[in-house]
Amino acid sequence: MFEILKADLGRKRELYHHHAGFFTRWVKNAMDPGALAVIVYRFGNWGHRLAIPGISQLIACVYLCLKMPIVLGFGIYIPVRAKIGKGFIIHNMNGIFISTGEIGENCTVQQGVTIGAIRPNRWDGKPRPPKIGNNVYLGAGAKVLGDVTIADNVVVGANSVVLTDTPANVTVMGIPARIVSRHAVSDRAYGMPETKKEEQVANS
Repeated sequence: MFEILKADLGRKRELYHHHAGFFTRWVKNAMDPGALAVIVYRFGNWGHRLAIPGISQLIACVYLCLKMPIVLGFGIYIPVRAKIGKGFIIHNMNGIFISTGEIGENCTVQQGVTIGAIRPNRWDGKPRPPKIGNNVYLGAGAKVLGDVTIADNVVVGANSVVLTDTPANVTVMGIPARIVSRHAVSDRAYGMPETKKEEQVANS
């Protein structure tokens, strides 16, 4: 859990606070609503996977006490059964709903984002949430709905609604979302902090 949290907070620190002072980089970075929501989710997910009688129940009780302020105060909902890779960032707050699906590594979610199932799967009658790959950036107000797959290195524009599978290395926008570029336009979608970009420039 701690290694994954280190990756989450470290990526956010490098992307958004690389040139900031000590307090912003190490304190404010970990205390903003999005970071707190990720920390609480990681704790609850760790407890959910910890199969130790008594300890698991105690962790679940603590998690529920921590979760309620996140949901009611910040408007961010992430179930413990969600599978989210390391380097996950929630930037800003309010109106964020993430279902029990899978999200890859180095993904960024802005405010107002919904990731959820909308109808039963035609094969087994059960609703299936989206599956999201690595290095995906979901802009403010974006919706990813239903049994769809977003491949790696995808940027979903603000207020777009994704209802179908999306290939890798594209930018999509609109309602419903359509491909507008064959190149993802945000370095943040690729999980490339400022230090790595500077290294690339120096080596070029």
